[in-house]
Amino acid sequence: MLRQILRASCFAFFLTLSLSCHAQTLSNCRPAPAMPPNAKPGVGGLALSHDGKTLVAAGGDGKIRFLDMATGEVRRILTGHTNVIYRGVFSPDEKLLASSSRDHTARIWDVVSGKELQTLSGFRCSVKTVAFSPDGRMLAAAGNDGMLKLWDVKTGRELKSFVHINSANIDMSVYSVAFNPDGKKIYAGNGDGTISEWDVESGKETNVWKAHDHTAFKLVFSPDYRLLASLGDSVVKLWDTSSWREVRSLSMIRIPGVTTTSSAIAFSNDGRMIAASDIGLDPKQQTYLYVQTLVWNVNGGERLFTLEGHKFDVDGLIFTRDDRFLLTGSVDTTIKFWDTKTGQLSRMLTVPAGAGL
Repeated sequence: MLRQILRASCFAFFLTLSLSCHAQTLSNCRPAPAMPPNAKPGVGGLALSHDGKTLVAAGGDGKIRFLDMATGEVRRILTGHTNVIYRGVFSPDEKLLASSSRDHTARIWDVVSGKELQTLSGFRCSVKTVAFSPDGRMLAAAGNDGMLKLWDVKTGRELKSFVHINSANIDMSVYSVAFNPDGKKIYAGNGDGTISEWDVESGKETNVWKAHDHTAFKLVFSPDYRLLASLGDSVVKLWDTSSWREVRSLSMIRIPGVTTTSSAIAFSNDGRMIAASDIGLDPKQQTYLYVQTLVWNVNGGERLFTLEGHKFDVDGLIFTRDDRFLLTGSVDTTIKFWDTKTGQLSRMLTVPAGAGL
C-alpha cells in the first residue's frame, strides 16, 4: 500500500527521481514508465570537475547537461538516454563520463566530443547507480533488478555480475555502489537494508551486514577512506573501514505519521562535514510536507545547518572543491548554492530545457 501511495505521489509530480518511485523486487520489476512529453529537466545526481569549473547535472528529461559554474550557462548537452537519468559521474582522468538511467542502461561518453562510446545493457529494470574503479578501467552499475555488473570500460565487455539476494518478498534492488581505494573491493547499498562487500577478482560476497532497517540507499566514502557513510530510512551511519563497526548515527528530522524517503548524501572535500537530504510525505494527501538537507560535523556529530526551500526531492548533493558552498540539485529543476559558513542561500540556478547541442 505504501508503495502505491508513493508512486501516486511521484506521478503527480512527474519527475521525482528518488527511491520512493522505484523501489522494486525481482517479482514485480515491471517495465519503467515512459518519460512524459515535454519532461522537465529535474536534477538527479550532480558531478563536479576537478578544477571546479564544470558542473554535470543528470536530467529528469533524459539529458545530461554540462554547466559553467561561474555563469550557469549550459556548455553541452548529451542526448541518447530515453528516460530519466539518475547519475552522471566522471572517470578519474575526466576523459569519460558514465551515466545510469531508468531506460535500463548505463552509458559511457567521451567528455570532449560528447560522443556516446558504450551502451551497457542486460538489466531488467532501472539502473540507479554507476561508479568507475579508481584506475578507470572498470565501470560498476546496479539497479532495481538486484544485479551489480562490472564492465571493461574500453571494450564494453561485461566482466562479472553479482546478485546479493534473490527473493520475491524483499526489495532486492542495489541502489548505490562504491569502490575501495585499490579497486579490489566494491561495496553495495542494498534494498534489504544491508551493505555488501564484494571481492572484484573472485566475485564473492566477502562481507555483509545489516546497516538500516529497510533500505541502504546511498553509500559514500570519506575522502581519506577511513569512513563509509550510508544513508537509509532518514538516518546517516558512519562505519569505520578498518573494523566495519558503526562510529556514529545521525538522524534526520522526523515528524510522527509522516512517510520519509532518503535521497542523497555527500562528504565535504576536507572530510569535516557530511550532508544528506530526504523528504516527508503526507500518506493521506499524497503531498510533500517538507524537503530538507541537513549538514553535520563529522567528528562531533552535531548538526550545523538545516537547509530548506526546494519544492521536490533533492537528488543531487555536492560540495565545491574549496568546501565554500554546498550545492543541492532538485527535481524542481533548480540548483542552490548554500554558504557552508552561514548556512544561507547564496545563489540559485534554474536548469533550462532544450534540445541537445
